[in-house]
Amino acid sequence: MVEDKELRAEIGKHLMQPENYGKLEDASCVGVGIDHATKSYVIMYINRDEEYILDIMFGTNGTQDTTTLGSLFTEMIKGDTVKGALENAAMLERDLQESYASLPKPVVDTSKPEGEQVERISTEHQDSANMVLTAFRAAMRHYDRKKSGIEEAQFEMSISKMCPYSTTECHFVQKKSE
Repeated sequence: MVEDKELRAEIGKHLMQPENYGKLEDASCVGVGIDHATKSYVIMYINRDEEYILDIMFGTNGTQDTTTLGSLFTEMIKGDTVKGALENAAMLERDLQESYASLPKPVVDTSKPEGEQVERISTEHQDSANMVLTAFRAAMRHYDRKKSGIEEAQFEMSISKMCPYSTTECHFVQKKSE
């Protein structure tokens, strides 16, 4: 119960006063995670060396959820080792896949006209988290590409949705049984 209260307080803090929001000048890598269905994106600016995430900032044209999740994630990995940040991102991506897989099946009403029979499922929360994590992965990929001699301003990756009834093409991921 105490942990739940602390978590809500932490989320509330990031909702009201997002951390690390803005552009990081002279970032060593820049990644963009984009949802082409909504044209929403997260851009992540990271200053890192071979071992540590030295500084990190982000921007978005997305929802307040996206800003809050970006704030939480960047605070979580700022100052962490690159290996630790990648492990945290992988853990969150697994949780995200389970969240997509746990979405309830939509209601089908055959009495309605074609195209209106299947209720759309909102994946806004999952998509916001997905854009943040995809932007981080894109920034890490940008760093690797720069090290191999590829010069580009940023690296962009599209999010892939893993839910059966969202607004874009996706595939269903079976929820792991515990």
